[in-house]
Amino acid sequence: MVLEIIKSSWDFFLEVSPYLLLGFLVAGVLYVFLGEEIIKRHLGSGRSSVVKSALLGVPLPVCSCGVIPIAASLKRQGASKASVISFLYSTPVTGLDSILATYALLGPVFAVFRPIAAFVGGVLIGLGVYKKDGSTVLTESATHRRKSILDGLHHAFLYMPGEIGKWIIYGVLLGGIITVLLPSNIGVYLSNPYLAYPLMLAISIPLYVCATGSIPIAAALILKGLNPGAALAFLIAGPATNTVTITFVFKELGKKIAAIYLLGIALSATIFGILLDMTAKYVNLRIPHILNGTMTKNTTIETVSAIILLGLILIAWARKRFKKERKIDMNLKLKIANMSCEGCVYTIENRLKRLEGVRNVKVTLRNREVLVDGEVPTETVVDAIEDVGYEVEGMEELN
Repeated sequence: MVLEIIKSSWDFFLEVSPYLLLGFLVAGVLYVFLGEEIIKRHLGSGRSSVVKSALLGVPLPVCSCGVIPIAASLKRQGASKASVISFLYSTPVTGLDSILATYALLGPVFAVFRPIAAFVGGVLIGLGVYKKDGSTVLTESATHRRKSILDGLHHAFLYMPGEIGKWIIYGVLLGGIITVLLPSNIGVYLSNPYLAYPLMLAISIPLYVCATGSIPIAAALILKGLNPGAALAFLIAGPATNTVTITFVFKELGKKIAAIYLLGIALSATIFGILLDMTAKYVNLRIPHILNGTMTKNTTIETVSAIILLGLILIAWARKRFKKERKIDMNLKLKIANMSCEGCVYTIENRLKRLEGVRNVKVTLRNREVLVDGEVPTETVVDAIEDVGYEVEGMEELN
């Protein structure tokens, strides 16, 4: 049985690997040419900013946790709450990498519906809070740095595999487990929309599910009988939020906006799921062969891509696990309240390293600590951390 799970998981991994590598490459290009400064510049006040927020968020490969510091930074610099909530919804639901992976496992109809749902849902939720939020003017970002091709390659093939690699592994493993262990007669229940939709929403809204890692899970559930619309609802609501995101919206944007946000997610996921089910009556979804139990022989491209992707994930893991720590005296230690993932570590490190006078930075996720060495005012360090959306809850001069 274990071998069956491994084989089924590997089949999922083979299918998505070429598309994920291509998605990572495109993510690197976006990182260079569509940086955070450009995003901030377009998210001011007015209804058009809500549309721009959703439109800019759709292609960005940022998870529901990683989008929080960007959203917090946008809010701090004057973006309207409507723009922030629109961006906060549309960004993690999908990205170019997950669109390509969705096409690989679930076919073209799913790959089209998902980004449309991210865009339309982001616009509608943003407009839902527009009247409540006053008109604000976005200030110009004071931090601008031209990114190089090497920065893009680093982001694509080191940062991206390190950030979502484990969620891809978890996703394909869970997909394999569902495929092998879930009884086939459960389809009687999963195909019932009155049971399937509430179940998918109840599972996906509070939990962290990566936009890419959720795809093998949805694919395996479809294989077991889940109706396509409920699977799409899972793909929308799962990546859109989790308990960390809900807490952020509740604290930073208020109770009413948090309620609109959660209700908007549930309604958007359900409505687009129902639309997909209606479409399926007239259009062949063309779900790939892996879901029809007729997995074809693996191609060389899939095998090589899977080996490369697995190697990149292992390299990213080894860099974190076995990174040699240089003995450097630090002169400032800060405690960060809302640091929760490796994306947070990456964001804080890169922001502080750009400060003039900073010689070294060490960010520890486990202890939620930031150690800084250099000749730079403490206030400057704190402002830089808060500028990217994190809260400094304590500090200590070490020298």
